Amino acid sequence: MKKTLFFVSAALLVTACKPAETAIIEEPKLANSSSTVSLELIDRTMAPQEDFFSFCNGTWVKNTLIPPTESRWGSFNELEKSNDEKLTDILENFAANPGEKGSLQQQLGAYYRAFVDMRRRDSLGISPVLPLLKEISNINRKDFIVRQIAEQHRENIGSSFNFGIGQDLKKNDINITYMGQGGLGLPNRDYYFQENKKELLEAYQIHVAKCFEMVGHTASEAGNMAANVVSLEIKLADSMLTPAQQRIPELTYNKLSFKEVSDLLGTLDFRYYLSILGASTPDSIVVSHPPFLVRFANLLESEPLTVWKDYLQWKTLNHYAGSLSQAMVDVNFNFYGKTLRGKKEQKPLNEQAIDEITNLEIGELLGKAFVDKHFSAQAQQRVNTMVDHLLVVFRKRIQALEWMSATTKIQAERKLDAIGRKLGFPNQWEDFSSIDLNPSDYLANVRAMALYSTQKNLSELKKPVDKNKWGMPAHMVNAYYHPLLNEIAFPAGIMQPPFFDMGAEDAVNYGRIGMVIGHEFTHGFDDMGSKFAADGSFTNWWTEEDRKAFDQRTALLGETFAGFCPLEDNCVNAELTMGENIADLGGLTMAYYAYTLTDEYRRNEIREGFTPAQRFFIAYGQLWKIKYTDAEMKNRLATDPHSPGMYRVNGPLKNCPEFFEAFKVSEGRFMRNGKDKLAKIW
Repeated sequence: MKKTLFFVSAALLVTACKPAETAIIEEPKLANSSSTVSLELIDRTMAPQEDFFSFCNGTWVKNTLIPPTESRWGSFNELEKSNDEKLTDILENFAANPGEKGSLQQQLGAYYRAFVDMRRRDSLGISPVLPLLKEISNINRKDFIVRQIAEQHRENIGSSFNFGIGQDLKKNDINITYMGQGGLGLPNRDYYFQENKKELLEAYQIHVAKCFEMVGHTASEAGNMAANVVSLEIKLADSMLTPAQQRIPELTYNKLSFKEVSDLLGTLDFRYYLSILGASTPDSIVVSHPPFLVRFANLLESEPLTVWKDYLQWKTLNHYAGSLSQAMVDVNFNFYGKTLRGKKEQKPLNEQAIDEITNLEIGELLGKAFVDKHFSAQAQQRVNTMVDHLLVVFRKRIQALEWMSATTKIQAERKLDAIGRKLGFPNQWEDFSSIDLNPSDYLANVRAMALYSTQKNLSELKKPVDKNKWGMPAHMVNAYYHPLLNEIAFPAGIMQPPFFDMGAEDAVNYGRIGMVIGHEFTHGFDDMGSKFAADGSFTNWWTEEDRKAFDQRTALLGETFAGFCPLEDNCVNAELTMGENIADLGGLTMAYYAYTLTDEYRRNEIREGFTPAQRFFIAYGQLWKIKYTDAEMKNRLATDPHSPGMYRVNGPLKNCPEFFEAFKVSEGRFMRNGKDKLAKIW
């Protein structure tokens, strides 16, 4: 998503306490109906006590090939593929029947039609981007570099540093200016320094040179330009925070005055930059890492003009490479798709268009079209009821905590009670009719959307935060917790099988969408989300002793995940993934105890040889079924705050006494941490 949300993970672990509410459980008995867990995925040659992910999904893993257009394949991808078929039908219809100018149909149809018209894109070749590159190559003064950076930022080109308007962490009812590190062509700073990514850095430089050759430079010129680009990016990256450090608000919330930021930028004329960008002069700015701005300003002074011109040309060319001819798209894919992620083929144009539209402001329109045609109000109501049930469980578990003081418990319950919810789709849809989209000019559409997005963002400075705004479109297969709004959101896209099924047994729905609900709730109480109060402000509500006890428990969970190494010299980063790991463990726990309150659980019927508790855990294990290319696995380990799917199953369960009981996991088995390593929190 290109819409900025300040997500903060949370640190919650499974406790070994008794169920939230005492229930009368009947003696086990055979059920008259079959289970709705996916029995065909199970590999019964695998012991659930040794590798539960493989037990749940082993047959699927053996029989499933990652599609050549994908770098990974799992439950999310399967549902996204199904959604893409529905969305393609919608967009094809809109392209053929656009309706009135400015209407939902016309705008979506125009963008889609221009995107998939590769014949016209091929006829234009690289010509649309050449004037932009020539403008940069003609720069003859350093102050024009600043102008060019501002112009690139107007078009959402990630050059030099990041700048934008967002919610103030401490005064979270108002929007404030943010500045931070940015400007790299690789995913993050680690790609420029870690030994196990050295080959990727070399491949990146070759790719940059190839792209420069594509726009008319000789091999020698292109090689020199690429060397300049990579050299400058290495110097920028050297002053950046690591991905794990970027999660920590105490490090990234540095509120400075306009003068203080101007001083950091040295000879760079900050007011001039703002005027070209079209931004108001802010009273104060939150700078995520002040040393980075100092380094950037020093490099602007010390690096030759030629280096900066090569770098800025690359930023423009790289940004638009996927919007040009098939030949340029192929070169772009060969590095970012094949080399970096292990894909073998490009997606069909219709699916590429859907991905792009989803990440634009008008993605909201596509979500509306999806909801109008495919969303069930019954699903929304049922999920809302499940949210209520998980809230009850979470509250009881907070009340029962032995390690938390009464003072902190009061604040924790206050925050839990204040959590808002967005389910399905927005109550009010945004109007995008002012954007002029042309069915025969794709690059013009790309630039129009970028300018609209930038202008809209800049206009929000000092304005009240729009709490009705969604962070993702309604058709997305995803969900989120927003710490500054203290709310959870579940788009319509995820309220479908296999995540939620109106016809499924409770074990399946609680093991899947129930776990996701609990996961998002837990983000409000993980290692970072727990630093935000009930009103969403970055405010401490913990006693010192309780925070220390909490940190000790989360550290145990970190030990579990740090031990997972899917590839040689490539292990899970426990610090980067801490919030998501806590949310997975907390979500699993809350969903399980919510399930124990159902009539289905109390009937204690055995279906297909499995008890209710076993079916719940199998449903959970199958939710995260997934396969990765090696390249994608390496990429995920370096960039993704989520652990790989197999560890999202085995990691939490190794700390879950309820799972030990359900599958008779004795001490010493792989799927059971020892008592001194068992992470217990919520």
